[in-house]
Amino acid sequence: PKMSKFWAFFLLCGLLSPSQGHFGKIPVVSKVDKDALENDGLVGGLLGGDGLVGGLLGGDGLVGGLLGGNGAGGGLLGRDGLGGGLLGKKGLLGAVQGLTGLKIVNITLPKITLRFLPGIGLELKLYTQLTIDGGSAAGGLLRVQVEANIVARARLAQDASGALKLLIEDCRTLLGDITIRAGPKLPVLDQALKGILGGVLPKLLCPVVDTVLGVVNSLLGTVTAVLPLGALGNLQYTLGSLPIIGDKSIQLDLNVNQVDQEVGQVDQEVGQVAQVGSIVLPPAASGVSQLGIPSSALSAVLRLLRSTGAFNADISSGSIQGAGSIPLSTSVLLSLMPQLAAAVPPSLPLALQVRSASIPIVSLRNGRATARLPASITVLASRPGAPPQPLCTL
Repeated sequence: PKMSKFWAFFLLCGLLSPSQGHFGKIPVVSKVDKDALENDGLVGGLLGGDGLVGGLLGGDGLVGGLLGGNGAGGGLLGRDGLGGGLLGKKGLLGAVQGLTGLKIVNITLPKITLRFLPGIGLELKLYTQLTIDGGSAAGGLLRVQVEANIVARARLAQDASGALKLLIEDCRTLLGDITIRAGPKLPVLDQALKGILGGVLPKLLCPVVDTVLGVVNSLLGTVTAVLPLGALGNLQYTLGSLPIIGDKSIQLDLNVNQVDQEVGQVDQEVGQVAQVGSIVLPPAASGVSQLGIPSSALSAVLRLLRSTGAFNADISSGSIQGAGSIPLSTSVLLSLMPQLAAAVPPSLPLALQVRSASIPIVSLRNGRATARLPASITVLASRPGAPPQPLCTL
């Protein structure tokens, strides 16, 4: 469980963005395929139709309630809302053409796409279709179907606390095909109606982007959070600089410090830092994510676990019972080491004490990590009415 928290930290950083960071002063490099992140990865799932943003912006979510006729006060474009005031009987459109009761009656689930812009941030596109119903004092009916494309550019920045945040620099709403169906009693000037809708709807739809970025910003805020590791303390990490968005990758510089609950910040040994160079990841195939961790980073975590006794164990015959298990008794020991027969009586229960002997060492070779943990194993025999006595140490 303790190790799983360590891996969860690095994998979280990898999912949020391709990154390079530091465990203390030790570099850690992860690189996530940008195309996979845009389309099928974490952001794609978040912004998809079945994701969190899709639920927020669906017909029953924020867009439906904010802009629809069933929202609070009839919605912004409902009978009593902003759209009602602008487009209704007493509004601009009503004054020109005598239309009444314009309201949005249906919003298709927005289709959201995301594209990273090198050196800037990202481009967010949102496509949706609106159905607007209305009428006139003479009893004629009106239905307008509008296709809307919202295109916004957001810049990645840091707030006063150092947290990452996406800020909208430009937002445009492009109205596509506008279909107007009017009853026989309702003469409509198509161009006039399209012109008014083109002036009103963009101002109402661009704020929807704020909702999408608000969800993304809540995830970005976790980058500078504190990750608790239970008895091991906490991992505190901050941004060393703004992320650099490239053509195929995103680089995130992190300064990570391990803080023990009792002794405070854990400093890395100077000798180890000197041995760590830049991590060079091999070329990756399309859609493949990579994570590079130097052996010193893994050694630091293993040393921390060793200090808490995580690698120590006391083994008795009762703890290894089961099919195929070897009984811990002096009889088994004597079959392996007959020379102990003069000193050890048969059929005494044995116990093993496993103790970590020195600092763990991790080596990396041919894409494989091997952890070497020197340990001592003390064999003890229990005589009736006497405390366990050590027989030998391996």
